[in-house]
Amino acid sequence: MKILAFDTSSASGSVALVDDDVLVAEWTSSSVAAHAVWLLPRIDGLLKSVNLGIRDMDLFAVANGPGSFTGLRIGVSVAKGLAWSLRKRVVGVSTLDALAMNFMYAGMPVCTALDARRGELYAAIYEFDGGSLRTIMARSAVTPEGLSASIAGLGIKTPILFAGSGLNAYADYIKTNVKNAVFAPEPLWHIRASNVALAAFEITRAKEAEEPFDPAMLPLVYLRKG
Repeated sequence: MKILAFDTSSASGSVALVDDDVLVAEWTSSSVAAHAVWLLPRIDGLLKSVNLGIRDMDLFAVANGPGSFTGLRIGVSVAKGLAWSLRKRVVGVSTLDALAMNFMYAGMPVCTALDARRGELYAAIYEFDGGSLRTIMARSAVTPEGLSASIAGLGIKTPILFAGSGLNAYADYIKTNVKNAVFAPEPLWHIRASNVALAAFEITRAKEAEEPFDPAMLPLVYLRKG
């Protein structure tokens, strides 16, 4: 199954082609121009680099939130448009899940934290069991104080690995208020489209039968209003 995946949820951007669970090609940048400008040309360039066309794709996958409202709308709109015009399936993947997959073999719980602005973070906490992602704190929009309180309530005794753009704003608070907080290197704070594709592959493989073709059902996951 050839899966074309992309992420437009933040200031970074990523496009990848995965065949089942094998990476074929990927492009990721920590800072991109307007998503509406770079996305389609980058998709075209990536596919040309491996001598494939858009019609060769079997599935489209997109990071569908949380994140930048404008960025998410662009990515999901492109995914829906491609799926609709080519009559292919499309899957949405959580940005927080995809980011956590950068640390699948970290050996400790992982907290992905994106800057939600307005004094909040989009955050979730995961652990990995044999390479499989398990949520131990559900995805939510939360203040830094709320996040530290939730972590205390979970009673996690091991260090927690933090990653994501939320650290740009709240690193000092987390260092002071979360015991044994460990920060991932900043280059690993960006969502990789290959992880979006791999998560989509697992989602489709877990289903007993294909869902009806209906790109209109692909949701945007904002986690909060406005």
